[in-house]
Amino acid sequence: MQVSRTRAGQGLGAGLMFICFGALGLWFGRGLATGSAQEMGPGFAPALVCSGMVLVGAIVLVRSLLRGTDAIEAVSARAVFGIVATLGVFAATIGSLGLVVSSLVTVAGACLIEPRLRWKEVVLLSTGLSVAAVVLFVFVLRIPFRTWPV
Repeated sequence: MQVSRTRAGQGLGAGLMFICFGALGLWFGRGLATGSAQEMGPGFAPALVCSGMVLVGAIVLVRSLLRGTDAIEAVSARAVFGIVATLGVFAATIGSLGLVVSSLVTVAGACLIEPRLRWKEVVLLSTGLSVAAVVLFVFVLRIPFRTWPV
């Protein structure tokens, strides 16, 4: 597949995304006191991160306009629907099936969106991510998730 280059491509989209998310963060955090570098308020770190996002977005945007980037590919409706559906399945099953089974089902369902994946890859990926979720959330962070169906 040959990728075409254009001035209004992936870099433009990424830059606009960073700028929009950073601006939204600044807007939503506008009521938080920032304080100073010596006495930081609750809004200091969010304002710093969001300002950095706007700056990075502007740099990426200008760079893409000057140099050009790869063209943006069409968005697959199947992928968008599949991701939303698997997130809905996870939300609906986490309480009754537990973290392990819900993670397995969710990752396996998301993998089915890509028709070129092999079953071995799907099983390995869903098992690995399920184990990682249990280790992270239950053992490291000590979040009281139900791990197995009851």
